[in-house]
Amino acid sequence: MYLRRANPELRVLVVDPTGTWMQGWNEQFARAEIESLRSPIVHHPAPDPLELSDYIDGQSLRRSNLPYDLPLAEVFSQFCADLAATSGLEAPLAASTKAITRAGRSVVVETDEHQITAHHVVVAANPHQRVIPDWVWPVLGERAGFVSWGGDVDLRSLVDMVGERVVIVGGGLTAAHLAAGAAARGATVHMVTRRPVETRSFDTDPGWLGPLQLDGFCRIDDPARRLVECRAARGGGTVPGWMRSRLDSHVEDGSLVAHEGCEVTNVELGPTGAAVVTLSDEAVIDADHLWLATGTVARIDALRCLSDLAQDVPIIDGLPVTNEALQLGPHPVHVMGRLATLTMGPAAGNLWGAQRAANRITRHITGVDLEEKYIGAMPSPPPISRSE
Repeated sequence: MYLRRANPELRVLVVDPTGTWMQGWNEQFARAEIESLRSPIVHHPAPDPLELSDYIDGQSLRRSNLPYDLPLAEVFSQFCADLAATSGLEAPLAASTKAITRAGRSVVVETDEHQITAHHVVVAANPHQRVIPDWVWPVLGERAGFVSWGGDVDLRSLVDMVGERVVIVGGGLTAAHLAAGAAARGATVHMVTRRPVETRSFDTDPGWLGPLQLDGFCRIDDPARRLVECRAARGGGTVPGWMRSRLDSHVEDGSLVAHEGCEVTNVELGPTGAAVVTLSDEAVIDADHLWLATGTVARIDALRCLSDLAQDVPIIDGLPVTNEALQLGPHPVHVMGRLATLTMGPAAGNLWGAQRAANRITRHITGVDLEEKYIGAMPSPPPISRSE
């Protein structure tokens, strides 16, 4: 979107296995029955912060009436679809990327059926690995349907859960949505969190979206220190106040039991019937389902097509060290999302981070700074020393 706004004549080709805009995003929201975003209404793919709000007014669409005017998921999806259409963006090429290699001053993207030569490549795939606790491995695959990754649970298919017992591990927003959805369907839900559930409007303090926190972050030359700062800023999972109220209502009616400050220590599977889940406080829970909402970690090596280029890039615990334009070493290949954390800060994986990254990459490719036009320049960290 930023590239087309900066230069409408620019040829932009998007490669995605689904061949559809935002297929994964929309499916994820639908599976967990997420009705609204967590990011404020000014964070979206268009460079003008007011564009989504103006669109809602112009189309007479509903608002969430939540704090910070969080956009409804269906409205956000419609807005993005219309953005793609009005910007003349073609539907993504339905293909899986197998390799990205350098060829002179260009880059070659090899898919399962195509070979594409480009002047620049932007990686917006959010490669990651799931965090699987050690105690899970002995029971994985031992009973079909018992252990599920939280992102794979489809609440739409679980119409009636009366009498079923669900243990959900995790204290973030994904866990909260799943817990509320299962409880509303009649299940008895046990939500197990390593620490007390933290109520916070956003997953990253707003100070990290501007100079209050970013100025100091930008002055850190050591990428390892930057990573420590980012992890401390994000902490573990959190839920906004409106979701906490929803969880509390299920606690009050007895459909949800919150085991805060606990961990699972053991899971025993019998030949039939419920599994027995033991917690660190010695509580014992009978469970028919175990859902893991334990998060993911971003890693560049989770995207195999980057394996050749990644050899030329310093890597800190799976994250690449990039320059201000978010390039991978000397290559005209740029990264977005959580892969840009060491340059962008702890909010790199949020919509705010997508906006800022899109502007940096667009400015580098086209020379046009859309951020300066609409909201003023944000601090830009200097290149990180490669010697440390």
